[in-house]
Amino acid sequence: MWPSQPPLLSESEMQAYGLPTCGRTSEKSPATAMIALFVLVELKVIPGGQLGFQCNDPALSHPYTGDTISWKWLMGITLLLPLVVMLIVERQCNGSEKNDLNKKNALRWYKEYVYGVLINLTIVQTLKLIVGSPRPHFFDTCQPEEAITCVGSDYISSYTCTKAYWLSQSDKSFPSGHTSLGLHAALFIAYYLHRRGASVGRGVVGGAQIVCVLCAVWCGVSRVQDRRHHWWDVLAGAVIAAPILFYTVGANAIHY
Repeated sequence: MWPSQPPLLSESEMQAYGLPTCGRTSEKSPATAMIALFVLVELKVIPGGQLGFQCNDPALSHPYTGDTISWKWLMGITLLLPLVVMLIVERQCNGSEKNDLNKKNALRWYKEYVYGVLINLTIVQTLKLIVGSPRPHFFDTCQPEEAITCVGSDYISSYTCTKAYWLSQSDKSFPSGHTSLGLHAALFIAYYLHRRGASVGRGVVGGAQIVCVLCAVWCGVSRVQDRRHHWWDVLAGAVIAAPILFYTVGANAIHY
């Protein structure tokens, strides 16, 4: 199921720690281009799109009720939890007496994980900017001027939000960033445990993998229940996460 990987450490490093060698490490190109693109997206240098809306569209008429999982919580969990898991597993795998090796292994895995997170955020934010899809609470938080005078099922292709605070959020529904990032984190942890969790125990690893995936699914479902995304936004976020993960752990990663 998972692609095979070259060793995390070089042959000389493995020998220095008294470990068996099985090949050389591979190097990936720096993520400078991805970082630059991410900055351009965040600064809105890349011109964005704007999908219109139909008057009185019930799919866009839900009240804004907040987030079950806030963006700050999501970022905190997806950035800290994988690192904690990796440090614990590496300690269990190599023993507490090899602290330097444990930290080095964990940080190399974490570097690959963060690289995937960066790709994920860049792609999702770029799509949000280009598509400009109204959220389910669009009328409540945007309150477009054009919605006051339009009648029936007229289609409004261009509009202006009267709530300045929500101007940059009312039309960023597609795709779901929560779902994409949450699933990326869950699948990466599951993959990491598959590769490095043998010393922890098969039952523990299997249970942890299931919990991670279920948490990611719950995150996606909560976005629909909170009326922050349409169901197809969540589906798109999940579809985006999968190939990014396989690219990270396959063609562009440094693993055992």
